[in-house]
Amino acid sequence: MRGILFRVPSSITFPILLTDMRKSIASALITLGTLGLPLVAFADSDPQLTNPLGINDPKLLIVRVLRYALGLLGVVSLIMIIYGGFLMLTSGGNADTLKKAKGTIVWAAAGMAVILGSWQILRFIFDTVNEVAK
Repeated sequence: MRGILFRVPSSITFPILLTDMRKSIASALITLGTLGLPLVAFADSDPQLTNPLGINDPKLLIVRVLRYALGLLGVVSLIMIIYGGFLMLTSGGNADTLKKAKGTIVWAAAGMAVILGSWQILRFIFDTVNEVAK
């Protein structure tokens, strides 16, 4: 196939295909060896699954995931405000760039407000659920 693709004479095509086949076989053996090694290593041991999170309550897991997600979104919003400020400083009086910078800052600030509002709403919901569960 490669011989036809690159218009190489047919006498060169066979060694190219052989080389590709050797690479494919070698990579398949390496992959199978890597995946099969843990099976051999743990053949005699008693498998024990441990909880890597350290959280046994699903509600706490949801709260932690939402807290990290909202924190990440807050960081993204802050970066967008800084980017808008950078655009404004480097606009050099260009009206289009100033308009883009103002829009970026306004929408990033609106996003920050939505993030803070959603955090307060989620906090209220989780506090209410915890009080009802007690």
